Amino acid sequence: MLKSLEDLNRTSKLAETGQYGAVVSSLSDRSPSDLSESPTLALLFGTAQARLGRHSEGIQWVEVALDRSRDRGDRAIEARALNDLGAIALVTGNINEAANYFTQALAAAEREADHTTVGRCSNNLGIINNLSGQYARAIGSYTMAIAAFQQAGHRRGIAETRPNLAITYRDQGELERALDEANRAVDEAEGVDDPTLFAQVLTVRAEIRLMLGEPLLAQHEVKRALNTHRELGNEVEEAQDLRILANTLAATEKEDEAEQILRDVAKRANELNRPLLAADTTRDLASLLQKSGRGGEARDTAQAARVLFNQLGAEAEIRKLDKAFS
Repeated sequence: MLKSLEDLNRTSKLAETGQYGAVVSSLSDRSPSDLSESPTLALLFGTAQARLGRHSEGIQWVEVALDRSRDRGDRAIEARALNDLGAIALVTGNINEAANYFTQALAAAEREADHTTVGRCSNNLGIINNLSGQYARAIGSYTMAIAAFQQAGHRRGIAETRPNLAITYRDQGELERALDEANRAVDEAEGVDDPTLFAQVLTVRAEIRLMLGEPLLAQHEVKRALNTHRELGNEVEEAQDLRILANTLAATEKEDEAEQILRDVAKRANELNRPLLAADTTRDLASLLQKSGRGGEARDTAQAARVLFNQLGAEAEIRKLDKAFS
């Protein structure tokens, strides 16, 4: 029993610090029946698989965790499993399904006074609100998430939420406020033992710096993030970093190199089943083509981005595209 508890604590720590490959390696030695008997292990295994882009395996094991937790009356794991199913639905573009899972998870977590899961659900609902252009509601969700994480003493959760808050300020054009929030996110992330999270926060700040007209500083930060994600073998975050790196190159008159990177990232985003990354990258490519004087190709590419954003319910991005390419 003691060894099992030690194994569980060690695996949980790996998951908390973003070492998802290590989580999968650690739990792959166990038999499927062994994993199925533990809602917590099934949840850890499924969530790690999903974070590595293996969505089918992730859904399979998170659903096992959900079923087992309900059988045993473990409401805390049930809420976490619902939230994780929502997270998988979100990154794969199933926005309505994601919102439904997050809403269920939030209600379950509030009943259990599970402040950490309340924070996670609120953060995720904020992402959906931001996608749809409901910025005030997004800020409200993020504020609720931060308060819940503070009540739980969960610094990592705060570090995960603040960059999303920065993105919302960025998306509504409040760049100085966005940078201030990104700086706070970096400070929070420095206090969390997770190089993946720190790199993600740097990437958010880099994109804001680029929009503020600081492409070289942005390039320096995104390269730091890119090196970290490559060392950790995180293909999804590496692709996101490359998208932003391409935009810094375009801003420093290296359009050919930027175009090649964006085309490669768009392809990788589809292979990784990351529709939002695909949409963002296609939009960025359209802007680059327009800047290069290739108007017809730019409009066609913008239309492709519009289709992708429409599938995600990203109404604000659609409005921006229509304005830029009208």
